[in-house]
Amino acid sequence: METRPSDAHFLGRVTIATIRVMLVGGWIAWCMQIVLPFLVPILWGGIIATAAYPLVERLAPRRPGLGAAGFGVLALAIVVIPTWMFFDSVGEFVTRVGKQWAQGELKVPLPKPEVKDWPIIGDRLYGLWMQAVNAPRSVVESHLPQLRDAGRWLLSSLGGLSLGLLQTLFAVVLAVAFLAKAEVTHRALVPVAERMAPHHGHQIVELASATIRAVAKGVLGVAAIQAFLAWIGMSAAGVPAAGAWALLVLICAVAQLPSALVMLPVAIYVFASSSKGVGIAFAVWALFVGLIDNVLKPLLLGRGVKVPTLVIVVGAIGGMISFGIIGLFVGAVVLGVGYELFAAWVRGDERFSLPPPPPPAPPASSPAASA
Repeated sequence: METRPSDAHFLGRVTIATIRVMLVGGWIAWCMQIVLPFLVPILWGGIIATAAYPLVERLAPRRPGLGAAGFGVLALAIVVIPTWMFFDSVGEFVTRVGKQWAQGELKVPLPKPEVKDWPIIGDRLYGLWMQAVNAPRSVVESHLPQLRDAGRWLLSSLGGLSLGLLQTLFAVVLAVAFLAKAEVTHRALVPVAERMAPHHGHQIVELASATIRAVAKGVLGVAAIQAFLAWIGMSAAGVPAAGAWALLVLICAVAQLPSALVMLPVAIYVFASSSKGVGIAFAVWALFVGLIDNVLKPLLLGRGVKVPTLVIVVGAIGGMISFGIIGLFVGAVVLGVGYELFAAWVRGDERFSLPPPPPPAPPASSPAASA
């Protein structure tokens, strides 16, 4: 069967187009492989810059570079100081316990007699506690496999936390750069959005910015407030490694889990080791920390953007599984923004409507008519 010239020409064009697509696709995949390690910090930096832009613009409307630099100093302090306090509290606790263990002077505080009368867990908790007081080595040796697993998990978590800290510091630097060139960044994003949705680039960028700010304040802001208040209460009550417990409160709050998962065991410890007045005061404070999000979330998250809790939970957990500790925060915001954009498109938001057609041009007057 002979190939006609038109068929040969068509096959040649298909072959050339296929080769071009493969080359371009391979080049894009190569670029993505290079950029992938920096993807999370870039997203994180963009989220931070978008959330902080109104504040920076209000503080320094005419000098964006100065405002961005001031925000960078403040953001680094917010990141570095709590991290230093966390590692300091954990390191001091571990060092003190290890030193006492090596010298055979490890002393566990005695539980109060009232612990034995607690319902359900009182007898068992009191017996285990007294065993730890009288023979701490035997308790450690009997639970050595579990303690080893817990130690491996703790080391892995600390490693992931350290990596997340480095990524956050890099993201803050990127956020400062984005804020210093905010107008240029905005003008660069609009054409990209226009390529994805013609005639709607500016609307999409504005909607995404508003959603990022709302989700960042409603999820990350409330979580940070809860963790800070929990740290204040635990420090005042003399809870060991208060920074580590506060970090767990932060993680639970971002994942939309109740802070009682962390505060309840701490409250039991405070009741068992401190006076009744201190225990009641801490229990009231823990209840306040757990309920404050019911007041703050409607104020911060409900301003025009209502993201379902399930979306935030899936984003936080999926982000943590994919990218570690920092993915817990980035995933919640990214998926929340994606959900809101998709919901706005489905419900036919006016920002996604086609612009009205231009009015017809008036008919040109003829020279004869004008004469």
